[in-house]
Amino acid sequence: MISTKRLRAATFAAGLALASLVLLLPGTARADASDSPSLLSVDYFSPRASFDRFIRNTDALIGLRANGAPVSEQVPRLRAAAGSFDFDATPHASSTAEQIRRILMAREIIARLPMPPVDTIPDRARVTETDLRSWTVPGTQLRMRRMTGTRHEGAFRFDAATIAEIDDLYRRISDRPRLDGAPDAYQRYIADVDAGAGAMGLSQALIASRLHVVGTTSPRDTMESFLGNMTDAYRVARTAARQLGSDPPQISIEAARRQQAIATDQLQQAVSVFDLSEVPEALRRDTGIEAALLLKEILDRIPLSRPETIPDAIDLAGLPAGADYDWRIPGTQIRIERMQSGPHAGSFLFDANTVSILRDSYAALRDLEYRDPTALALAAFPAAEITPGFYDFYITGPGYLVPGAHPLGAIVDRLPDWSEHVIMDQTVWQWGGSVVTLAVLVLAIWLAFRVIDWPARHHPDSGIAAWMAIAAPLLAAFLTHRTTLFIDYDLNFSGTMLEYLLFASGLAELGLLVWAVWRLSSAFATTILASSALSNRGFDASLVRLLSGILGVAASIGVASFGLGRLGVDVVPLLAGLGVGGLAVALAARPTLENLIGGLILFSDKPVRVGDFCTFGDMSGTVEGVGIRSTQIRALNRALISVPNAKFVDMEIVNWARCDTMLIEQTLRLRCETSADQLRHVLIGIREMLHGHPRIEESTIRVRFAGYGESSLDVSVRIYALTRDWNEYHAIREDVNFHIKRIVEASGTRFAVPASVIYTARDSGLDEERTAEAEAAVAAWRREGLLAFPRLTPEQIERVRDSIDYPPEGSSERAQQRSRQREDSEPLSDPDSRS
Repeated sequence: MISTKRLRAATFAAGLALASLVLLLPGTARADASDSPSLLSVDYFSPRASFDRFIRNTDALIGLRANGAPVSEQVPRLRAAAGSFDFDATPHASSTAEQIRRILMAREIIARLPMPPVDTIPDRARVTETDLRSWTVPGTQLRMRRMTGTRHEGAFRFDAATIAEIDDLYRRISDRPRLDGAPDAYQRYIADVDAGAGAMGLSQALIASRLHVVGTTSPRDTMESFLGNMTDAYRVARTAARQLGSDPPQISIEAARRQQAIATDQLQQAVSVFDLSEVPEALRRDTGIEAALLLKEILDRIPLSRPETIPDAIDLAGLPAGADYDWRIPGTQIRIERMQSGPHAGSFLFDANTVSILRDSYAALRDLEYRDPTALALAAFPAAEITPGFYDFYITGPGYLVPGAHPLGAIVDRLPDWSEHVIMDQTVWQWGGSVVTLAVLVLAIWLAFRVIDWPARHHPDSGIAAWMAIAAPLLAAFLTHRTTLFIDYDLNFSGTMLEYLLFASGLAELGLLVWAVWRLSSAFATTILASSALSNRGFDASLVRLLSGILGVAASIGVASFGLGRLGVDVVPLLAGLGVGGLAVALAARPTLENLIGGLILFSDKPVRVGDFCTFGDMSGTVEGVGIRSTQIRALNRALISVPNAKFVDMEIVNWARCDTMLIEQTLRLRCETSADQLRHVLIGIREMLHGHPRIEESTIRVRFAGYGESSLDVSVRIYALTRDWNEYHAIREDVNFHIKRIVEASGTRFAVPASVIYTARDSGLDEERTAEAEAAVAAWRREGLLAFPRLTPEQIERVRDSIDYPPEGSSERAQQRSRQREDSEPLSDPDSRS
């Protein structure tokens, strides 16, 4: 069953929701007929009227809430009381809950101080006579101002700066009892809100606390917010540590961790008043915490300024929007500056220069005694309690703010006293723990690469192994990151050594991630080349490797730029310097760039592929690789020739592998004594032979009596062998030459010898018998009209087609062909054996 208290809290929460609508839509709520006109009057045109209406309507609202009155009766009082407030500078002012909080806090402040007689408060007549602009409640900092330039022109309201700082004013006086003896309405409201949290959800104040939103509307507000949060964090953390360390422990470890979470939240709120925009992103958390602790140590050793000497929002009300302003703590270089840009524009924060000098300032004041706590009464800073040893307590213990709540706490407590000795801002046990941790990290990374890279080392062309290899640098980067967090959060390194550690580990992680990106690009290339569509020894393989390398370099530069930016390295000047120096580098590396461009041209134009036999210049060879700088060619003598790409693309390249057929061209030189008919017999015989050869392309056969040499009759033979294989080309040419020799000898003539040769032997001359036979055959062709000139007739071509055996009878190739034919024709089973 729901308790009466929770039911009332839920009812009030629902009322707040209705009140929100009412406040945001003026005129939608209407007063009950029994309402007193004086209570709901909207006369705010004098301090007396506005102050009186605020007191009466707020008291009426408190009474209605206490009696459980309907929401419809509470809303008009709430609207009337809010009419006396200017919420323009209040965080979360659109929240009805936030407005109720500040209305009740203002009422509690007034209830604890003696108020002046009503007739002494300026009324409307006095405002008119004296042209009154503002009025302050005696004995308080509650100030009313006359509104100008708004739709509430002339109305007196508690001004924006007063309402924005009402929390601090209430905190200063909340320990006093109300003069009328009544209970604190604000505390009762907070209790009801906590009880009904399930009905109304998180309050704006709680949300602001979780998001580390603190008061920074003025230097005073920033100073008090910082001091209050640091004091609260210290008190909670030390109390939890003391209770956990007592014998027996007064709280459990789980409770201590909950208290540590509360103290951490307070410390993070204190950190939020620092301008950390110039601190590298990777170092901001630790730098902010250290800055807060160091500043508190400094403030605990110097006299504090009285609050009224520090500018507040009221003092700065006339400051133009966007104007520069800063306030310096007297006698120091610590400044609170108004932010001009960024997410904290308009807020007053301890500036970036203050953050940078805190370590040196603390070192200069470290030997001073803490300020006398009794002197705080003169400073009138309610939250400015000293926090002795907070910084040393933080940097020398494991974990975070409550060392005993961390698993290392029990181990550190058992260590000898000498392990607590501090060297370079770290204790001996912290140094020892970091050395052991880093040694374990190195061993773990070595094992990770040995195990994960094993498949890639033994199967370099495997796509799966290439993808597995990516895990090695990624795992190493993860281990490096976790080790850094352990040294930072658990061993609790701090100071300059922590900055060095974070920067070095950041560089190591960045290098490993770049390595992983490079392996990723290689894995893509290996996977593509492992597919059946591409051969890893073809030209396309070289292109894939080159493109994957270029993409890997580009991606690595992007990852490196992002990572260096997080580590505080300004990559913009670096990139600009690379751009300016790029021209000089380009000029110095012009040959290399030319070769790179030449390689890209080879990839795009594709004059040769890997494996092609080509002739370039006066050299020939087989292309074995096309790289970024040069092309490797295996010459006929098996020497490896490396030709720069820029030179290679400018050469006349003959790619024999692209030939559909291969040219056989030569000149036959016959003896001058050869008769015309003998010559015709030779020409026709060679033509018939070529048309009959199965490996000679018919349409381009050209055999002609080309002319007269110095001592010969020249016959030009130009034909194409039907092959793309270089070795087979030479075999076909050899076979053709043997047939030509046979035809020449059958015609009774011979090949000519050079005229300069002197024969001393007796020459038998021409073969008269064969000469007569050749001449008779030509005479017969002439009589029958079958003399083939200028080419053979179709009938003659058809008669001799494929009449020549190739490979020749008796050759090993011929025998192998017959063997293959027998194998191909051998049946798989005996047809007669089938049943």
